[in-house]
Amino acid sequence: MQTYEADVIDLTNNGDILPDLDSCCKKIMSSKLIIAKLLQAVVPEYLDSEADDIVDMISNVSVSETPVDSDILPVIQGESTEDMSVMEGKRIYDIKFTARTPQNRQIALIINLEIQNNFNAGYPLIKRAEYYCARLISGQLNTVFTGSHYEKIEKVYSIWICTSPDEKHKNTISHYKMNRYDLAGKYIDTQQDILDYDLMNVIMVCLGDSDTKECRGIIRMLHSLLVARIPAAEKKRIVHEEYGIPMNKEIDKEVDDMCNISSLYINRGRAEGRAEGIEIGVEKGIGIGEFREKVKMIVEMFRNSIPVTTIANIAHLSVEETEKIIHENT
Repeated sequence: MQTYEADVIDLTNNGDILPDLDSCCKKIMSSKLIIAKLLQAVVPEYLDSEADDIVDMISNVSVSETPVDSDILPVIQGESTEDMSVMEGKRIYDIKFTARTPQNRQIALIINLEIQNNFNAGYPLIKRAEYYCARLISGQLNTVFTGSHYEKIEKVYSIWICTSPDEKHKNTISHYKMNRYDLAGKYIDTQQDILDYDLMNVIMVCLGDSDTKECRGIIRMLHSLLVARIPAAEKKRIVHEEYGIPMNKEIDKEVDDMCNISSLYINRGRAEGRAEGIEIGVEKGIGIGEFREKVKMIVEMFRNSIPVTTIANIAHLSVEETEKIIHENT
């Protein structure tokens, strides 16, 4: 069985040309394991953590759903609630999620991941990234804290993957953060002091040319996944052999149980004339084996927080059919 990461490489790689670069990048970067590899490489809190452990710390992932701007009346809202800014219009984060820190599982980070294909957009990109951090902070009012409980504000990261940077930024990773400088006297920060002011962080990951020695580590992995015009098989080989991202796996227990239940429905359907659990596959003329593969893919994508509408398009099903499969198998 191919993993989600292998499936999405196949789905987003069309020979030498990606059909929709922005959409494909978001699909690839919505994998929790790939996100974990990125966090492990660039976010200090995860430098000493294993990628599989980081996956378990990630939650509330939303892809192209959460608005950047929100100046409507305060309401309690979930991660994926959409609203519109009256003054500034509507902007949507590419990917937004929360992640617990390995040092203290009670502390959460709010992380925004942006895939930027236009590096020279007519304004300094770092200023836009800083603005996103500011919105990630102010957006916590009435979601993370209320009233004057500023002590509850959570640290934020806005991570930008720039696929086509200018020459001087190629193959670089830069971290912008808030620091304290003494203008008079001398004071040594406690750990709590640092936690209190180190709240806004921008990380710029600028990809580059694969034939240079600087293109290595996480830069090479992201370049292979997002930029390189190479066959899907070669992409899968690189991310598997060099970065330990599995491309195949055995059917996990939950999917195996689901397949057994589907078989039960098939036998029951023969007796009753219709099997509720596989009626979608029967109606569309899909073989049992192919149906199981499709269900497995749908469940895997749903667990990786891919929007249902996107899953339906990939699976060539209606949104209603896709939701039914998800409901019956999760």
